[in-house]
Amino acid sequence: MSEKNRFPHLVAFRVDEPTHTKLTTVAEVAGMPVGIWVRALVLKAVDSQMRAPKVRRAAANTVQLHAILEELKAQGRNLNQIARAANANPGAAQIAADVALMRASLEALISCILDLLRIEDDA
Repeated sequence: MSEKNRFPHLVAFRVDEPTHTKLTTVAEVAGMPVGIWVRALVLKAVDSQMRAPKVRRAAANTVQLHAILEELKAQGRNLNQIARAANANPGAAQIAADVALMRASLEALISCILDLLRIEDDA
């Protein structure tokens, strides 16, 4: 069932720039988009029994995901350098150590990405 069918009434309101800035800041700290954060706050304030829909944490964690993407790009550049060194000097022992270190770093990044992408209740 779609969100529109489950929740047929739409509530919208306008705010000034300072209020919007504050709402955006607080919602980012909470790790949610502004609309989801405001809805959760309002539902709690009126003691509603309505269960708000789930929010994908990917949308709520775009800043963290962007930082991880930049780190993955850097890791890719490092991998290219290691491959170049391995091709130039096939017997280098340091290359194996570099690859093991990179593997551990990539596994940690993958773990962070999976954590940021999981679905979580917003209210």
